[in-house]
Amino acid sequence: MIDFQMLYPYSAEMDRNEFFIQYFNPSALFRYDSNYFHLLYSPSKEEFQLTEDMHWFFSEDNGLGHVKFTWPKDQGLLPETLDYLSEQGYGLEKLELYSIDPAFFKGVTADNIQVTKVTHERLDTFKTLNYIEDMKTSRYFADEKQGFYDLIFSDPLVTMWLALKDDQAVGSCITIDQSETIEIDDVFTLPEHRGQNVASTLQARVMAEGVKRNKRVILAADAEDSVKDMYIKQGYTCEGFQIGAIRTLEEENE
Repeated sequence: MIDFQMLYPYSAEMDRNEFFIQYFNPSALFRYDSNYFHLLYSPSKEEFQLTEDMHWFFSEDNGLGHVKFTWPKDQGLLPETLDYLSEQGYGLEKLELYSIDPAFFKGVTADNIQVTKVTHERLDTFKTLNYIEDMKTSRYFADEKQGFYDLIFSDPLVTMWLALKDDQAVGSCITIDQSETIEIDDVFTLPEHRGQNVASTLQARVMAEGVKRNKRVILAADAEDSVKDMYIKQGYTCEGFQIGAIRTLEEENE
């Protein structure tokens, strides 16, 4: 079964019990998706508050500027818990998980786009290209992400890809090759090259790897993002949704 736990957190399990799994990466404190508690069931308000206290104290002690929780696949929040999150100023997110047998990918490719693995010589090109997209979050996030790219470049599971047009970088993505799946992450196309099948050509290259390794390809998308419609047209199947809740520690003093 395809599950959100198959997505790569770029971190390690810090704790696991009957209530939650904690993920933590001390080298990427800025990254919400690497430092969070994954709940193993949908808790009551009181149960959530106990877990929240644990996360909050851990975050304060270890330099994290946030707390983040994710709920189990396809499970919503109890009304009293939802009301509490709203009262406390949490931001909510909803992700959808998609998978595909790579042999049945229907995306259109562009003959004038070359897709290549990122080498040490092209790592700075990859980082410069992605700085543009990362700045949409914040300058702090974009600056921190530059060092994060250096960190994951040496991860044996991770491959970075560039899409080149006339030897100029116009798009990129990251893949994570795990035991059962290949995950596609951070697909990006320069704004001036969108609508030219850059992202689809990147995906097609990943699909070739999936066919060769006999692995299903997975990715996650914001449930509010229209790009998910493209994934359905390309042959992906939606495997379910996941709710997340995020709050920064600074909000405690507001």
